[in-house]
Amino acid sequence: MAREIISRKDIETLKGTGTEKRNGGTVARGTADLYVDRLIKYIPAEAVACYVFVSGVIARLERAGVRHVIGWSVLVLFCVLTGWYLWRVQKVRKVQQLAISVLSFIVWAFALGGPFTFFPWYDPLYGEILLPLFTFTAAIWSAEK
Repeated sequence: MAREIISRKDIETLKGTGTEKRNGGTVARGTADLYVDRLIKYIPAEAVACYVFVSGVIARLERAGVRHVIGWSVLVLFCVLTGWYLWRVQKVRKVQQLAISVLSFIVWAFALGGPFTFFPWYDPLYGEILLPLFTFTAAIWSAEK
């Protein structure tokens, strides 16, 4: 499955030109992505999995100040790497999809705690509420550009 969202507008454009859209070596289907397809494509599972591993390593650091700086640095780095990976490796060219995927990564990082735990107002309950709400609503949007 190609990673870029295929919208109704994409299908209409392709039908009008008589060409096939290739993305990552696959040919776009004749139908737009459904809600579940968009849900899967918006969540950067590879980035989240790597971040979970790196966060576990960071959590073992003894000095809170070092954990704080490294935690935020790694979060920012993973935000950049998520967009770059999706653009470069997965051939996602839609800016809206890239933005939603990076935002999705941030929501996952927030739900996992990470450097957000250094804020006095942070409560894991916020992430437990935000993650399913964001995931449920983000896939309603179909990236056009």
